[in-house]
This record gives sequence, C-alpha cells and structure tokens, in this order.
Amino acid sequence: AWSQYLNSVHGSASAAQMLAEAAAAEAAVAAAVASRSNSLGGSPERAEDRAIASPLRDESPTLTLNQHHRAGASPPTPDVRLYHRAVVAPMEPPLRGLVRQLSIDQLDNEGRRVSIYDKGTPEGKTPLFQRTVSMPGVHKRVINELLRPRQWKPNHEDRRFMLAAEEIVELCDNAEKLFKHEKSVLELKAPIKIFGDLHGQFGDLMRLFEEYGAPNTAGDITYIDYLFLGDYVDRGSHSLETMCLLLALKIEHPRSVHLIRGNHEAADINALFGFRLECLERLGDEDGIWVWKRINALFNWLPLAALIEGKILCMHGGIGRCINRVEQIAELERPITMEDGGPVLMDLLWSDPTTNDGVQGVQPSPRGPGLVTFGPDRVKDFCKTNNLQMIVRAHECVMDGFERFAQGHLITLFSATNYCGTAGNAGAILVLGRDLVMVPKLIHPVPPTTPHTPDSSGGPLDEDAGATHGADTWMTQVNEERPPTPPRGRPHTPGSSLEYF
Repeated sequence: AWSQYLNSVHGSASAAQMLAEAAAAEAAVAAAVASRSNSLGGSPERAEDRAIASPLRDESPTLTLNQHHRAGASPPTPDVRLYHRAVVAPMEPPLRGLVRQLSIDQLDNEGRRVSIYDKGTPEGKTPLFQRTVSMPGVHKRVINELLRPRQWKPNHEDRRFMLAAEEIVELCDNAEKLFKHEKSVLELKAPIKIFGDLHGQFGDLMRLFEEYGAPNTAGDITYIDYLFLGDYVDRGSHSLETMCLLLALKIEHPRSVHLIRGNHEAADINALFGFRLECLERLGDEDGIWVWKRINALFNWLPLAALIEGKILCMHGGIGRCINRVEQIAELERPITMEDGGPVLMDLLWSDPTTNDGVQGVQPSPRGPGLVTFGPDRVKDFCKTNNLQMIVRAHECVMDGFERFAQGHLITLFSATNYCGTAGNAGAILVLGRDLVMVPKLIHPVPPTTPHTPDSSGGPLDEDAGATHGADTWMTQVNEERPPTPPRGRPHTPGSSLEYF
C-alpha cells in the first residue's frame, strides 16, 4: 500500500484512501513484529522487519520519485543526512541562552521505529543517517574556548595567548591544506552572511555572533554560510584570537566558512600596524616571530574573491584601473605575494571607490602613490561586462557599517566598531537570503562606561564589561604613530602616506 501511495499522483481523489490503507498495513506489520519479538523471548527485531515498519514519507522536501520508480524497487536516497547530535535548550530561566548537544542515540523515543544501522548500503547510495566525525586537533580547543559570544571577556591582567606557538602552527598547517584546494575566486551559494574588516577587534566579532547568530550547531551554521572579506589583523589588540578562531572554524566547517584575503594579510603591512608586535608581546620574541612568519605564509594561500550565485562579486578592495573581468582574478595563482600579484592584486586589495557618484573614471588615491580610486562608471561597466548585479567590498571604514555607491551597484562593508577607538562608527554585516534579498545588520559602539550584562536576564550588571565591548586600547600607541584611514567621506589632514593604510 505504501508503494502504491508513493507512486500515486499527489492530490488525486484516491490518495487519502491509499494513505489510510497504508497506515493500516503499517499497524498490522508493527503488531506482527511485536508478536514475533514476544514469541522469541524479546529478541531484537530484524533489520528488514524494522525497515518495513518505517517507510519513507512522501513529504520529504528533497526526495523525488520519478516515473521510472517501480513498486518493490529500492527508493532513491538523496545526499541528505541527519546530523548525529541534537541541540537542547534548558527549561530553567537562569540558563536561558545556554544550550548543549546530545547524541540522538541518547533520546528515549526518537529512534525506536527506524532501522538506521543496516549492514551495508546499496552501491551508489548514501545513508540517510551518517555519523559525522570532524577532524580532531587543536581547532576543537580554540572553538571551545573562544567561540563564546555571551561569555568571552579579554584578560587585561595576563596578555599571554591561550595557545603555544606549536599549536598555532598546527592550526595553520591544517587550514592551509583546505585553502590549497580552493579556487582563487570562490563560487558560493545563498544564504550567506558577509563580514567586513575586523582588524583584531575580537569583541565586535563576538557581539555580531551574539546578536545575529553564531557559526556552531547551536547557532545557524547548519543552514547559512559565512564569508569574511579580509583584514583580520592589525589595529586591534586581539588579532591572534580573531585569526585563530576563524581558522578553527574553517577547519571545523570547511564547506560553510570562507575567508578571502585583505590588504593587511601581507607581512610588509602587518609588520607595521600591530600584528607582528602583538605576536612578540604575547608569545615571546622567538616564538612570536615564528608564528608571525607562519601565519603570513598562510595568508599567501587565501582565496582572493568570492562569487555568490553568479551575481554578486565579493572582494576586499575593488576593481581599480585594470580589473575588467572576473577571470583576471581567477587566473592569479597562489601562493602569491603582493609583488607577484602585480597591478591586478594591487587593485583588488587596495583600491577604493571615488568620494561619491559624481566623480567618474579613475582617480589618484589619498592612500598613497600608485593607488587609485574608481568611479561609478567603472562599477557599472564591470557589472555589465561580467553579468553581475552587485559588488560587495570592505577596506574602508564607513560610519553606518555599510554604504552604497554607484546607485547601489556597490556596497562597502565594515564590521569593526569605533575603528581604532576614535572613529565612532557602527559595524555591520550583510545577510543574503535565498531570495537574494540582502539585509544589513548593525551593531553600534558600546561606550566604555556602559555596564553590560552578558545574558540580559536581569542578573547583576558586570561593571567591568565596558572594557570587553568598548574600544581596544592596547594598540593606542601604534594607531597614534600611524593614524588609520579616515572614515569614508570624512576630511583628513595631509601627512605621511602611512596614515592611509
């Protein structure tokens, strides 16, 4: 009866009757199985008996039966699998927001009617249930200790980093293996979250995860991808936390977490703007130099751009003067340094849009000699040539966290708030849904004096949390010596070209 029902035309007049007959047949089989089990002194059901009692359901969203399917034949099995753990939220109000994961084998009733442990799977088929075992390694510890959006706080008393140099190198080795197998231009699908510059402001990353979902199974990683547009290090005081967590997430979720390269992912830049200094200060001179060099070697393998649904090109900088086709980016072979990349890589990581839609063409950049800005005409021509609808880029601090250009064909995205402790800007991410509607989601700077409660549950306020979510202050001297690029649209005073990096 189940075979007849599954092969019937959905919505026909006889479907309801067939469904009733199928249910009755299932009940009869279940009774027979129970009777057989009792007659054998409670011996376990045979796998084939349990399989009969657990038919596939026609309403499965990814299962389709075509006209070639015949009664009695093995039903087609899609590449859809059930995750082996369930996320459980506690009932007690004081534990709100704290979840745990349980193996589904620990649930009392869920698996009683299915046979998921049959020996062997038909050739060419994938089991509907498959226990997922992620790669063991130091990345597990990093995720357990750092991916705590509601609880993470910086330790101002002890600046030593949580990992030894050898563990950071192991993390780099494992992540680099993944980057080596990726294309220079990633091809991604919606839904996806897009993050702009982070610049070592790990507290802002935690706030974004807390407010808008975190990349773990208790969050939203099972149904949405994460894309980061570069500039993970420098300026802020927690570049090691930021970089190590993103690498750990890449290892844990290689198909869902994506990193591309920014202009600060280069040794000659991050030697000047804080990352090298942080490695030395937190790991010691010898280990710090070793880790700094190893991470910069990894940076040379990072993908350079991402194409979402064939319609949205994401990059760190822009198209500059010489990038006219996406293929020019795809043809760049990695590992690659800024010197090896030539004008294409320089434009990709360093160029900016002009000051507004009224400034056309290619203009000199205030960042320094050899760098350029590109006008809205360049953006529209590039989109038309490559059949694109939008460019999303990072690289510039914008006051609202995101900013449109070229009549909306380009969006600048910046995720670090109150950049360098002086800009006062908001941070933002873009969430692209399956319908390709892009939603900006913002966080604003938290004043250092504002009390903060991690769980917002009415408990006692944490009077020290202002330091957690306020501006990073450890790099103040570096930022004073080499001021950051002013927020987009803000005037700046002339000075050394270093101030515009």
